[in-house]
Amino acid sequence: MRTLKIMALALGGALLLQACQFGGPQVSQEQYDQLLQEYDDLRASAETTRSEYAEQAAAIDNILQQLSQISGRTVSLRTNLETGGTVQLTQVRQIEDSIDEIKGKLAKLDALSKRSAELQKIVSSLKTVIAEKESEIADLKAEIRAKDVTINLQQDTIAAQHGTIRTQSATISAQQEDLRRALQLQAQTLYQAGADFEQLGDETPEVGRRRDKAKVKDFATQMYQKAIFYYKKAAETGYPEAAYRITQVEEKMAR
Repeated sequence: MRTLKIMALALGGALLLQACQFGGPQVSQEQYDQLLQEYDDLRASAETTRSEYAEQAAAIDNILQQLSQISGRTVSLRTNLETGGTVQLTQVRQIEDSIDEIKGKLAKLDALSKRSAELQKIVSSLKTVIAEKESEIADLKAEIRAKDVTINLQQDTIAAQHGTIRTQSATISAQQEDLRRALQLQAQTLYQAGADFEQLGDETPEVGRRRDKAKVKDFATQMYQKAIFYYKKAAETGYPEAAYRITQVEEKMAR
């Protein structure tokens, strides 16, 4: 909304200056110079704000891509673990390092989110996803350690091995349910990211000058493309409502 206000003020200033130049109400040279300076300042502020939104969108895009990669790596490790493969704690620590990197990026976005309700919603959702990922990784580490202990115990007694396998089966079932919930939350977060990008595209203002109109349309198109990207990701992750939004956004882009 802050971007829209600045752009609206800049547009109003431009129209007022044109009125002064082409037969509108007469003002003194000093007043005219002051209006010109204010218009230049507003235009610069609008450009800066658009640049900030673009940078924030790129940062969110990067974080979501990293989260998607982490989900894939985690599922791969868990599948390997459940099928009897070898999983090292160092592999899990690599995922933890990636999560720490994301948290650092998110902290920067969090500092900026005080100025944007939309960004606050995205940051809040991402924090929730990261917390779920950290809990999932902690469970995975505990399971790896438990399996290492189990392997040692298996060398002592077959009976103890059978008991351990039954315990692990119950643990795996519970963890699979946790994983399902985590993936569902990720799908909701991806859908919300698509909705927020779609809203950014919807809120681009109408302008009169051809050059400005092209810039605004290009910005809206970029936001709609991002929205479609995340709606598709949400649909792939298990959020069927996203397919309808993809169609709606494509229709907006075709107008």
